[in-house]
Amino acid sequence: MNISKLIQKLFTPLHTGRGKGVGLLLLLLATSSMAQTTDPIAPVLEQIEQNNRRLQAAREMEKAVVLEAKAENNLGNPEVNYAYLFNSDRTSQQQSELTVVQGFDFPTAYVARGKANRLLADAAQCGYMVERRAVLLEAKLLCLDLIGLNREASLLHLLQTHADSLAHLCEARLQAGDATALEVNRAKLDLMALRTELADNAAAHRAALQKLLAMNGNVYIGQMVAGDYPSVPLLPDYETLRDELIPLNKELLQADATIQVAKKQVTVNKQGWLPHLQVGYRRNTAPTEEFNGFVVGGSLPLFANKGKVKAARARALSAELQQEELAMSVEASLQALYNEARALRGAMDAYDLPLMQHSFDLLNQALHGGELSWHEYFVELETLVRRGQSFLQLENRYQKVMAEIYADKL
Repeated sequence: MNISKLIQKLFTPLHTGRGKGVGLLLLLLATSSMAQTTDPIAPVLEQIEQNNRRLQAAREMEKAVVLEAKAENNLGNPEVNYAYLFNSDRTSQQQSELTVVQGFDFPTAYVARGKANRLLADAAQCGYMVERRAVLLEAKLLCLDLIGLNREASLLHLLQTHADSLAHLCEARLQAGDATALEVNRAKLDLMALRTELADNAAAHRAALQKLLAMNGNVYIGQMVAGDYPSVPLLPDYETLRDELIPLNKELLQADATIQVAKKQVTVNKQGWLPHLQVGYRRNTAPTEEFNGFVVGGSLPLFANKGKVKAARARALSAELQQEELAMSVEASLQALYNEARALRGAMDAYDLPLMQHSFDLLNQALHGGELSWHEYFVELETLVRRGQSFLQLENRYQKVMAEIYADKL
């Protein structure tokens, strides 16, 4: 049997016109560095924002906080008292008394609490936005993983196709007496390892997809993420990036809103030193006469408000100190992500994709020209594909780091 012709027969589908398989490697790597003008992830995130149970709970909690704050600024319940007095010895001298009283705080206290409630509503909304950013970022990272796993699977399928052809070739050579059983077993082991790797890739893909489905409230998402990555902006210098993103940081906005609430609570607690007032109606009845009149009263907060202003000031100071610590932490995280993104971008740019394609072409020419054995060819091919796989993993990490950097724009 002419082994050279057998090789050409087995590999003709892969190398026609220098081959679909050959072109696929460059296609996978070159197009992976070209982002889509339309974001394939955006429709998925829109669905998750609507269906995610965690966000639905956060929206309801925001409403509850606002409604509870408003309820605390309502007037208290009116009090109604009725007394019936009698003398067991003189039944004609029975009397009764009816009192209806409405208590309320000093009017300026309601104004102060109303302003505090508006600030509390802003803080609650900021809290929801922090939760929203966390959920959407998690979902976007899962989508990026799905795109990366799809690309990696395409490369592994390309390598598997060659490994399968080479395993068949080795079997044919064994039958022709031109190969040993050891070589056949080695080819089968290579093919088995690739199938295991593809199975692991498929399992990771299913797991990510299941997580994404759960985040969407187990509602079918529809057309799943595929194709190229979404476009990402070019990284400016760090100072420009910091000035752009720090003011948008949801956690810092929430911390600032919390400070404003805490400061306003100082004013609210100062209002607690003002008297609590009461007005009402009183009616007394007796056998011979009746009396009607008004009730006016109040209470002086000599003890109940003691220490509350100091406590409110301490909470405001604590909120300010926490914001300062958070600001340093946020900027440090942004700096770390920026440095990682720059390093990843540099590593990606170091990959010479046309050179990898040229090496692939030379490999095929050497195989058809008899300069390489089947085993040498597969070893070189696997090395080349692994380098392509490393590039795809680098790009996936780069996309995820950029998603974290610009998370506050989701």
